[in-house]
Amino acid sequence: MKALERIFLYSVLAILVFYVFLVDNNAESQGAIQEEVRARRIVIVNEAGQEVVKLVNDENSGAVMIYNNSDNLVVIVGADENGGEISVANQSGTPVAGMGSSGNGGQIGIFNKDGKLVAGGQVNVDGNGEIGVFNKSGELMGSLP
Repeated sequence: MKALERIFLYSVLAILVFYVFLVDNNAESQGAIQEEVRARRIVIVNEAGQEVVKLVNDENSGAVMIYNNSDNLVVIVGADENGGEISVANQSGTPVAGMGSSGNGGQIGIFNKDGKLVAGGQVNVDGNGEIGVFNKSGELMGSLP
């Protein structure tokens, strides 16, 4: 292919790409936007094809799950018939913090690197707040009230 033909071809391709991807004020590009997307499961992968984000559901719940480059689950945001949940894990996939709902109200937990609960708070059955502090083995050291 001659140099002039290549320049012409590349120029046409550049204009086409600009028109298709960057021009958003005309009717054709606005018509390409979907009003709604429905799926039972959506998986987003990185350049290597590794799953990094999953949107999943079953008959009672739904969740967004995020994985790190080591393929460990590090974030879960979910909901079921009891309410919502957020869980955060360290780079190894061990949960280190969580927050959610219970039949009485909200609850929160902080875990050590071994996944043992070391601090937490919740609403008790009387509607009052409770705070607990635990040792590194997860054994209760003290609570309020």
